Parts: sequence; C-alpha cells; structure tokens
Amino acid sequence: MNRRSFLAGMASGAAAPFIFNGCTTGFFANNKLNVGVIGYGRIAHTMDVPGVLQFMDRCVVTSICDCDLVRAVYGKKVVEEFYAKNGIMQHVKTYSNYREMLADKSIDIILLCTPDHQHAIIATDCLLAGKHIYLQKPFAQTIQEGRVVANIAQEKNLVIQVGAWQRSRPQFRKVVQLVRNGRIGKVARVEVGLGLDRAGGDRTPEKVPETFDYDEWIGPTDPTAPYNWTRCHDRDLGRIWARPGWIQLAPYGWGMITNWGAHHLDVTAWGLGTDPSSVSGTCEWMDLSGNKLWNVHTKYDLHYNCGGTDVHVNNKFQMGVKFIGENGDWLWCTRGAMKVTPSDPDPKVAPGQLGPIAASKESLLEDLKSSEIKVDLLSHGEEQFRTIADHFKNFLEAVAREDPQYTVCDAEGAHKSTAFCSLGRMCMELGRGKKDGASLSWDAAKEVSGNAEADKMLTPFARGKYDLKIALDAAGYDYEKIIKPLA
Repeated sequence: MNRRSFLAGMASGAAAPFIFNGCTTGFFANNKLNVGVIGYGRIAHTMDVPGVLQFMDRCVVTSICDCDLVRAVYGKKVVEEFYAKNGIMQHVKTYSNYREMLADKSIDIILLCTPDHQHAIIATDCLLAGKHIYLQKPFAQTIQEGRVVANIAQEKNLVIQVGAWQRSRPQFRKVVQLVRNGRIGKVARVEVGLGLDRAGGDRTPEKVPETFDYDEWIGPTDPTAPYNWTRCHDRDLGRIWARPGWIQLAPYGWGMITNWGAHHLDVTAWGLGTDPSSVSGTCEWMDLSGNKLWNVHTKYDLHYNCGGTDVHVNNKFQMGVKFIGENGDWLWCTRGAMKVTPSDPDPKVAPGQLGPIAASKESLLEDLKSSEIKVDLLSHGEEQFRTIADHFKNFLEAVAREDPQYTVCDAEGAHKSTAFCSLGRMCMELGRGKKDGASLSWDAAKEVSGNAEADKMLTPFARGKYDLKIALDAAGYDYEKIIKPLA
C-alpha cells in the first residue's frame, strides 16, 4: 500500500486523551488565525494541539503534516472529532511534506513539533514563508542553527514562542523576579537538577513502513542509519503519548542537557540575565552493550561560570532550580505536582524534597513592593505579563498584536538559553573518555569557543537538499553573516 492509497483509506486510529489543561477566557475580538501543525507525535497530541484548540474563538487548526502519514491522518481524525463535539464542522488537510503545507498562504501560524534535529531547517522555511511559529524546545540542535532562526525571525518581524512554558508558570516567574531584583543579594551559585535518561532501544534493522518517509525524517543527518522504530517513535497510536526513542539518541536529541535543560537552564538564564563564559565537568555515557541503541549521556556534573556565579548542574540534585545568595539565603522553584505529558517523570514530591516554590525563610517569598522592582521581566511596555498564565494565550496575543517581543519566551531569549544547554553538551563530548572531563571557554558576543574541536559542533547539520544554505541562498541571505549574531 502506498502513501496515496493509505491517505484515501485510513479512517480510524487508537484513542488517547488530551491532558493539557488551560484557561480560555480573556481574548479581545479579532479574526481567527489559521494553524498548521508540523509533526503530530507525543508533544503535539498531548500539549501543543490541545493548547491552541482551547482557543476556538481565536484560532482554528486547518492542516496537519507528518512524514509518518499514520500520524498525520490520526491527528486529522482527533482534531476534526474535537471540533465536531463542539458543534463545528472543520475539514483538516493532511500532508506528508511540510513544504506543500507552507505553500498555503491562508496558514498564519505553525506549531512546529518535530524531533530536535529538524527544528532549524523547518523553522527557517516557515519564517521565509511568512509564518509565525510556536516552536518546541530546544530551540535548535546546534548554536549556529539557532542563531539563523533567531536572526531571521528578527529581520522578518515574525513571532516565535518557544515551548519553554515554565516561564508562564507562577512559581518560576516569581522566583526569577525576586532574584533579578536582589531579594537574596548577589547570586553566588545556582543548583540545577535535570533528571536522567535510561539506556535502551534496539539496533536491529527493520523494514521502513510504506507510509513513513524515513529519508525526510532523517533529514540533515546520516542517511545510512538503519530504520528501527526505537530510533524514531512507537508505531502504536495507542502509545502516541509515549516518550520517543530519538529523544535519547544523538544526533536527533542530545539527552537531558538539552531536553530538560531547555526548561531548567532556561529559568537559570532568565534569572541570572548573564551568559556563561565557560563550562567544565564530566559525564557518563549510556551502556551500548548487546543491541542497545540509545547513546546520550547519563550521569553528569557540570559547572558553568556566569559572571562569577557558579551554575552547578548535577543529576543528584532534585529536578528544579535553586538560586543561592552569597549570604546563604536561597530561592527554589520546580514543577511540583504537574505532569504535562503522560511520559513525564513522576511529579510526586518524595520525602525530603522541596515543593513547587520554597525559600530558606518564608519572608523571602513576600511579593515585591513597586519601589523594589528595578528589573521587570514580566512587563511589556505599560502592560503586564503577570496575569498571563497560559503560554499559548501569550503566543496568540503576540501574533494578534504582530509583536514578537510580547512573547514571554521569544526567539532571542530561547536561542540564548539553548546555547547555554548546548555548551554543556559540547563540554561533555570534549571530555569523552577522559577521567577529568573537559573545560570549554565561551565568547557569548561572538558565539565561538576558540576551541577548534568544539567549534565544529556549532555548525548546522546538512545533507543534500536538507541544508539551511539552500533556503538562505534562495532568499538572498549571506550565509556567513546570518550564522553570526547581528550587529
């Protein structure tokens, strides 16, 4: 059965519930925005698509694309049934090639929910097609890829909201606001816990399903990598919510340092307001004995220097962020009893662990007086982000206002946070096989390390037609300039 006959014939799929829970009130009147979805897997199904579906008065999902047509057609079924239950007859188009979707000028917004190694090329194509983007974290797979996306978004004045949704949760926002306004004085160190990945997967080659464009999925990476569903994602639609294999398999994902790092190191970067100047440390790597496939780091112990503040990232810490002042006072934030997707780590607080927000003494958590606010990260001009607790609402309002800076996690900020994570990954790679690990300097203004081996890891992935240069050249961009920070 080929893809065309599959599209014509498939009419059903396994059921799996949406679990995203949000608020739908407060929008001002405007025309509805048309939404296209690229990548219908775990994060699209359980978070991003329901995240926009809740705003039926504000936007409508019109198209879904996935190089696995089983998933694209299933997404169509789920979305159409959602609208039908709400009295709306909505036809959702399906695509296996996102470029065909981008040719539809009626689409205003793209939810980009693909594996990490595909982010930069697809995001660049979306921006060049004039689309606003809700881009899943991490922002990009290499630092220069992220720089390209951030620069083009700025030049095109298009909105990007990145899925670092912790910035929209009250405990993270409050702790960052307190830290940035001196509640614990100078920050001496930050302790960050990200959790651990586990070995697994299977290297046994399997036949590529006829409805899956595996070459498109591989994209700019090595095309000789044999297909096995544990390299990509579970074929069982009843497990569409499950954590996919690629997330712990380089070069498609880098493991916890960029996966949960894009959440907790993002909050760290937001709170400090300072780029790292160096990173050093060690890590262990997954067991590849037998036929195991997944290959990213496991245990890790990293130290970043951020303007004299030691950011210590260690798997032994509770998952979350603790800002510690030079006098010993501290402020803490984590997700607490929040599980965003079914495959997230268990959110229950174990004995001895801290809840969603905590401090060395209760008085440190008192609200800031207006006279104490010197740095208001939660405001935009005369407006306040304080009342916007929904990441998707913030994004849709930014698009409606045509104001990229209205997003709480915009392209430039997300790029900087992801670069923070990527430096850790680069340090890990440099220290591979070395007992004492490695050290790496970083020039944040020029976005280079000065280490030839490390700087090779900055460059975008490219293979044949899956090459950022092609789209950039066609759009008249100077590649050597666009991969560097704008002056």
